[in-house]
Amino acid sequence: MIGLTRIYCNQQEEFLLVDVASQDATQVANELLEEGWDIEAEIPV
Repeated sequence: MIGLTRIYCNQQEEFLLVDVASQDATQVANELLEEGWDIEAEIPV
């Protein structure tokens, strides 16, 4: 889908995949980092 960014992240043994609107991707990634998640990739889809 155009206009989305998929964020791949992990925290110890846990994996999280988040699809967000591309314009919100930076904010969401920063929030995930603050919660202790490691961002592996941010890929526009």
